[in-house]
Amino acid sequence: MKKVLLATTALVLSAGFAAAEVKIDGSANFGLKYNEAGLGYAGGKEAAGWYEIDMNVTGTMESDSGLTFGAQIQLDSDYASAPNDQNYDANVFVSGAFGTIKVGESNWVASDDYGLTDIGFDGIGVDNTAEISMYGNDADSVNDLRWDYTVGAVSMTASIDTISEDYGLALGYDAGTFGGAIAFDHDEDTGMDSTSVLLTASFGAFSGELYYADGDQWNESYGIYGAYKTGPWTFEAAVADADAAADTSYGIGAKYDLGGGATLAGGIGSVEGDTAADFGVTFKF
Repeated sequence: MKKVLLATTALVLSAGFAAAEVKIDGSANFGLKYNEAGLGYAGGKEAAGWYEIDMNVTGTMESDSGLTFGAQIQLDSDYASAPNDQNYDANVFVSGAFGTIKVGESNWVASDDYGLTDIGFDGIGVDNTAEISMYGNDADSVNDLRWDYTVGAVSMTASIDTISEDYGLALGYDAGTFGGAIAFDHDEDTGMDSTSVLLTASFGAFSGELYYADGDQWNESYGIYGAYKTGPWTFEAAVADADAAADTSYGIGAKYDLGGGATLAGGIGSVEGDTAADFGVTFKF
C-alpha cells in the first residue's frame, strides 16, 4: 500500500510572499528481499538487495481570503525501476474549510488509504492477497482529481480519473481505540465494482486489523493482522486468503525502534504457497 510521509524539513521563503513555505519530507528503506517464486528480475532471482526512496517537495502559500494553495512533486525511486524509470509525479492543491482538493498524477484512489498492514520492512506480500479483490490494489489505480475532508474522527475521500472516468469513495472513522473504514471503487473500462472494509482496534500493547473486500472481477478476499509492542520491539503476524489466490498467505515479523524515526525490521512467511522474506531498515526525514 502507498505510505504517508511524515518527517518534515521546512525552508521558509521571504521574497515578499506572506506565509509562503517550501517543505521537503520523505522516507526511505534498504535491505534484502527473498521470494521463492522470484523477485521479477532477470534470471529469476529469488534473493536480491532492495532500496526505496519516497521524497516530497511541497510549496504552499496562504491567500488573503484564508485559502491555502500549494504544489507538490513526488520524487520516487526504487531498486526495481532504477536507473531508467524513476517517478516524478506531481499535484496542485487548494485547502480550506471544505477540505483539500488535489489535481495531479500522484492522487491514489480513495480505497488505497485503507489496506491491511504487511509484514517486514518493505512488505513480503501478505497484504496483496488480502487486497486482491480491491480495485484500488491495481498498480495503475491513480486518480487525477481527489477531495479529502476531515471533521473530528470522521474522514471522507472521493477520487476520480477524469480521463478513464474510474472513481472511488471512502468513509473512515478513527476514535483511537477503535477505527474503521468502508470504500467503494468503480473501474469504468471493465464496468467492475469493488467494496472493501477495514476494522482496527488497539488495547494497550496489542493492536489488530480485520480486512475484507468483494469485487466483481476477483470475488472475495480478506485478511487479519495483529501486533504486540513491548519496549522498542513490535512483534507482528498476518494471515490472508482470497477466492482468486492460489493458496493462503501468512507471515510473522519483528520490528525494533532505533529511535529518531528509524526502524530495523524483518519478516518471513508464505505468499500463496511460496516462501517470502525480507530484512532491512526504514527511516523518515
